Amino acid sequence: MGSVKEEFTVAVRKNEVVGAVAPFQDHWLPLTNLDLLLPPLDFGVFFCYKKPTSSHSSPMLSVLKKSLAEALISYYGLGGEVVPNALGEPELLCNNRGVDFVEAYADIELRNLNFHNPDDSIEGKFVPTKKRGVLAVQCLWPKPTLVSAIIKV
Repeated sequence: MGSVKEEFTVAVRKNEVVGAVAPFQDHWLPLTNLDLLLPPLDFGVFFCYKKPTSSHSSPMLSVLKKSLAEALISYYGLGGEVVPNALGEPELLCNNRGVDFVEAYADIELRNLNFHNPDDSIEGKFVPTKKRGVLAVQCLWPKPTLVSAIIKV
């Protein structure tokens, strides 16, 4: 893996919200006792894919957004948000608020990142900041070699 510790920037091109394609009625899901006992955890997942032969990213992004919108029909909780109920306890409001979907570009090749210490190179730049809701997705187009999709849950 790369060991170059260099500064690089990630430029956000577009912010969107993707919701489920099928409408449904808002409803509440209570959290489990385990959910209530543990502190809230945020984690990110980083996937890398080979760069498509086309240099234009729009077709791939359209497919990703369409697939996400279809997946949110079955996994509708991911399109909701955690809010306090009348007693002040957190509950999952399944309201199809949608998932934050970010398209961004980085000015570094993946092979130059330090994957042995991801806090220095990936956290805060490649993994999106979840502003609201349960899930955030960022499609990142680095320099020429790979395409990545980052999911923040």
